[in-house]
Amino acid sequence: MINLLPDTAKREIRAARTNVRLVKYIVVLVAGVGFLGLVSFGVYTILMGTKASADTIIQTNQSKTSAYASTETEAQSLKASLANAKSILDNEVQYSKVITGIAALMPSGTVLDTLNLSSTTFGTPTTLTIHAKSTDAALSVKDKFQASPLFSNISFVSLSNSAQGQTGAYPVTAVMSLTINRSAAQ
Repeated sequence: MINLLPDTAKREIRAARTNVRLVKYIVVLVAGVGFLGLVSFGVYTILMGTKASADTIIQTNQSKTSAYASTETEAQSLKASLANAKSILDNEVQYSKVITGIAALMPSGTVLDTLNLSSTTFGTPTTLTIHAKSTDAALSVKDKFQASPLFSNISFVSLSNSAQGQTGAYPVTAVMSLTINRSAAQ
């Protein structure tokens, strides 16, 4: 087939075909933008509805929370009171534990003359006077005290053997210097 159309007509036909193709692209593009706009509007409406329901839930929960505000303040004051009580109980000194600890360490044939305990006694050097039936019994007191975790820095200040003693039954008198550890009373 022989194309008898002039060159200008051929260019016009090619331009028309290109214009039709461009119009189709524009229609598809406008339809795509319209579809994306509808989807965006739908998502926006759903999000706004969710936000409105979340706001009503927040308002409801805040009104419920305000009813429990007095309970919360009471709980906070109770917590503070318990913290104070705990700090007091942590500093509590149980003298009976120290006394029973010393009594458990005393071997037979020994007696404790005097024992003065106060809160300042713990952690500072103090002296104990012990009467024993023999020098070996007095030495075993020192050995047992040294083996115990209740005491530290144990040493004899004096060790004397007299026939008179406290009652005659305990002729050996030992004066010991020692430090009562704070852990002994807790």
